[in-house]
Amino acid sequence: MEDRIVTITSCHYARAQLIKARLEAAGIECFLTHINLVQPGVATGVRVKIQEKDAETAGKIIEEIMGMTGEEKHATIQKLKRIRRILVPVDFSEYSDNACEYALGLAVKLKAEIKLIYSYFNPLVGSEPYLENNAVAFHFDQILGDIAKEAKSQISNLKKRLREKACEMGFTQIKIVATLERGIPENVILHHIEKYDPGVVVMGSKGRGGNSFDYIGSVTKTIIQKSTVPVLVIPEKSVFQGIDFVNRALYATNFETSDFQSLRRLMTLLRPFEIKIFCVHITEESDSYTESTKMNFLKNHLKTEYPDHEVFCHTLFHEDVVEGLQDYIEKQEIDLLALTTHKRNIIERLFNPGITRKMLFHSHIPFLVFHT
Repeated sequence: MEDRIVTITSCHYARAQLIKARLEAAGIECFLTHINLVQPGVATGVRVKIQEKDAETAGKIIEEIMGMTGEEKHATIQKLKRIRRILVPVDFSEYSDNACEYALGLAVKLKAEIKLIYSYFNPLVGSEPYLENNAVAFHFDQILGDIAKEAKSQISNLKKRLREKACEMGFTQIKIVATLERGIPENVILHHIEKYDPGVVVMGSKGRGGNSFDYIGSVTKTIIQKSTVPVLVIPEKSVFQGIDFVNRALYATNFETSDFQSLRRLMTLLRPFEIKIFCVHITEESDSYTESTKMNFLKNHLKTEYPDHEVFCHTLFHEDVVEGLQDYIEKQEIDLLALTTHKRNIIERLFNPGITRKMLFHSHIPFLVFHT
């Protein structure tokens, strides 16, 4: 009975495309029929079909779309397009390849495309005073040409491997594109975030090794601080477990007004997953009436806004906020940590090397950072 296919609505082609995109963003499988293949853009009577078990949720979404104004529809379309674009900076290392696997799993769930971006160093930058000798200049040109040639080969091979991986997973329609650009990695990545306007950036991270440990890494840290879109950071020790890699996500709140927007974006991004959300505030003060009141308000808001999701809200006491967060992650078997970049948020403390070592040295869960 659950696999029975039904027609949820019939409308013109443009609206059917909007409904299809919105339903798929909500994790509802759907397809269109009765499309005029000669002139699909002017087709009427296009049928949107879904599984019967999704009818109630789909009906609410369609009602919402039908009540939109022209400007609201345009904004929704742009938002859906953005969600369906994933930017993945790479450097061909193992931890970078690991991030690519997570991006591929996310692309499958969101029906999104992946754009790989690699920036390679330009040895000519800042070297002009030393290049008056033509022979030296020619030598640098050769080096630059070799770097570009090698980078082109590597990114082509990476794209091929990801496509083969997608086929192995049974998904042959994932679009993967790649771009090479000469320049400073941070600048190149930020430029493509602005130009490509992705729904999320997926980046790997690694330690320096030895006693000196930089969990986030200088490039990833800069992107987290300056990116206008969410950044999903994949730790070196993370192991990709398949496309349903997120089941239990923790959102660390400090009761900022930005929480509501960040939680909406989190829900939108993770909507295709069958997921439980744990909204947690950790305080160093026991029995705080004010913080309990704030958490109850947030809890009621989430239950009203997202009635179809399992959401758990907890205020916890711990003398050390970061250690308390780590304890909760282990106890609840959290597989994704979500935070914001707000100056009063815990993300600030994660940038402290000592605290980072204490909390995340052995961490294996990805964390998602929202810009506020």
